[in-house]
Amino acid sequence: MKIIEQQQRVANFLAALAHLLTGKSGRFKEFREHADMTLAGASPCYRNLAYFSSQLRKPGRPLLWVHFSQENPSVPEIGLVTDVGSQKHYVENCILYLPKNADRAFLVPDGFKMGAYRFDNALNLRYRQNAPRQTFEAAREDVNRAYQRLSSVQAEQWQRGDVFDLPFHAKAA
Repeated sequence: MKIIEQQQRVANFLAALAHLLTGKSGRFKEFREHADMTLAGASPCYRNLAYFSSQLRKPGRPLLWVHFSQENPSVPEIGLVTDVGSQKHYVENCILYLPKNADRAFLVPDGFKMGAYRFDNALNLRYRQNAPRQTFEAAREDVNRAYQRLSSVQAEQWQRGDVFDLPFHAKAA
């Protein structure tokens, strides 16, 4: 695969992720104005999240850290740095969660004990103290739905020939 094609596939993935988190297609550019996105070669961990968020993140904006592991390349690891009130939340791994009949996905910390995050219509990231489900087993169907939807959005974009620019941070990280 050529480098240009790889970059286009990454850009399409990030646009599909934005679609899933906003509930609509065509909001990738607007999403990037509200959230920073970083594609990284390393798994999200507190040290990396803290360092890169201090270097790349604009104040008040969430940072989504996306990593594809060799073990499971179809399910990205998603780290998150965001402000909740006067606190800064560093989440090393979020799982996508899409309830049945919902238009947008939640980002749920993988233990299902630390609440959940969801973008509202104005693309502000909102925190809720309780996860939509209390365990991964209870959430399995909705988690599978989220990743299936993410894959189908990517495939639809690719078939249509949609072209997206990589966010600066996706190129830089």
